[in-house]
Amino acid sequence: MMESWRTRSPNASWQRRVLSPLAEIIVAIYVILDGVFRTLFRPLTLWLAKLRLIIHLEALIAKLPAYGVLSLLVLPFAFAEPAKVYAVYLMSTGHLIIGLVLLVAAYFVSVLVVDRIFHAGKAKLLTIPWFAKLWTWISNYKEQFLTWMKSTHVWKRAGEIKLRIRDWLSQFRWLPIRK
Repeated sequence: MMESWRTRSPNASWQRRVLSPLAEIIVAIYVILDGVFRTLFRPLTLWLAKLRLIIHLEALIAKLPAYGVLSLLVLPFAFAEPAKVYAVYLMSTGHLIIGLVLLVAAYFVSVLVVDRIFHAGKAKLLTIPWFAKLWTWISNYKEQFLTWMKSTHVWKRAGEIKLRIRDWLSQFRWLPIRK
């Protein structure tokens, strides 16, 4: 008789001890990169959000049924997320330039296209029970991770460096630096 898929092997605890931290490191890197690229693309995102065409498209998306929004969301997401992983692979195998170009392009699609679709249809998406549970889990995990990150010495040091760079850049009056 076959063993149930729920039956744990003797190596299960060893696998969990090894793979769990590895998975958390991967998620942490993903969250950090996501934060960096969101910051870089924020001015473009804000500008696009004000365009009449984008406002009209978002209104159309908001009128779609929940699974229509989900289908629309899946298309660019299915390109962007695997492309990010492949970009990291390319960079790790010595193809730094093409990997960086692909990473920036994937984040561009992710931040500008996927986010606009998501925010336009978020209310409808959250009516899908499994999606609402997944979104809640992701949001909680991200919040816990960011809370932990903000408590570290590295975060505080990065904040000091950011302020010094902002102060230095503020001497160039033509740059739109917020204090």
